[in-house]
Amino acid sequence: MNSFTPSGIITITTDFGHRGPFVGVMKGVILKRFPEAKLVDLTNETYVHWPAEAGFWLEKSFPYFPKGTVHLAVVDPGVGTDRSLLVVEGMGHVFVAPDNGLLANVIERTSGIPYIADANVLQNLGIVAKSATFHGRDLFAPLAAELSSGENSSIRLLNPTDEYVPSLIEPAELRSKEIRGIIITTDHFGNLITNIENNLVEQLPKPTVEVSGRYIPLLRTYADASPGDYLALINSFGVLEIARAEQNASESLGLGRGSPVVVRSR
Repeated sequence: MNSFTPSGIITITTDFGHRGPFVGVMKGVILKRFPEAKLVDLTNETYVHWPAEAGFWLEKSFPYFPKGTVHLAVVDPGVGTDRSLLVVEGMGHVFVAPDNGLLANVIERTSGIPYIADANVLQNLGIVAKSATFHGRDLFAPLAAELSSGENSSIRLLNPTDEYVPSLIEPAELRSKEIRGIIITTDHFGNLITNIENNLVEQLPKPTVEVSGRYIPLLRTYADASPGDYLALINSFGVLEIARAEQNASESLGLGRGSPVVVRSR
């Protein structure tokens, strides 16, 4: 770690939900190793077994935290296998996650340096897997604590790597005057959040959105549509979102993650 100066802040992103003690136990492990840690739940409600959404939210959210933050993300359908523990240093932040595509977009956005925390590094830190099914507790949480505390020189033994699992989804792209992307997730309100960035949409004159055979106008904000009407907008994270004013777009359209979205000029 060359340019990273830890702040003591650790964010946590998982698909564990809140039924059961799993997130709380991870926090306990962190605090046991690093009592001064400041813990922030980014989200524990990402789609289960789908690293793409966790990586999406991490990429969009990390700039709102101070430099020196460690971002811990555990969406790990390969838990217990020989998949690697990936650590990425970029833009003054450090990210810790399974090497399953979760951090691919973070690496690209930050021009980050990826490292592998192999068995020797973990052993030097006194980190041992006690279970084949809860590496969030046994491996990732203690590693995040060590990285955030900045007290252990063994962290410098992390091994740089050029090989890591790419993103599981293709990025949205502009071709032949249309943008094709997908829905990444839905929020609490049933809004459909896509992977289509505003900088792509701005390249089209008078853009309109097509989803599930329906053409939807691109507006500035939710109140620009009448209650019950569909609309698209660029949301607070700079990506295209499809909503239904004062209603649930996901339920009424029957759409969710992976559904295709097209943006064209009117």
